[in-house]
Amino acid sequence: MSIESVTVVLWEENQKDFIKKFYDLQFVPRIGEEVYLKKDIWKVTRVEHDLEVSEINVYLELIKKDKQHKGTKSSSYKPEKARQEDGL
Repeated sequence: MSIESVTVVLWEENQKDFIKKFYDLQFVPRIGEEVYLKKDIWKVTRVEHDLEVSEINVYLELIKKDKQHKGTKSSSYKPEKARQEDGL
C-alpha cells in the first residue's frame, strides 16, 4: 500500500495571496477550523481538492484581533452616565 504525497497550499481568501505551502500533512484543516500561522489566527473558509495535480488548496480568512481590551477604560460606554444625563 503506497501513500502518495499531496501538496497543501494555504491562500488568503480575499486577495488570493500565498501564505505557505506544506507537504505530507497528516490532517487537512476543515472549513470553520482555526489555524495558527505566522503569529496570527486564521479561519478556514474553503477547501478545494485538485486531483489532477495532487493538490489541496485551503483558503483562509484572518481573524481580527480585538483591540478593545487594551484601552477599555477610555473607550468603554458607561450606561449610568447616559441615564443621568437623560433625566436632566
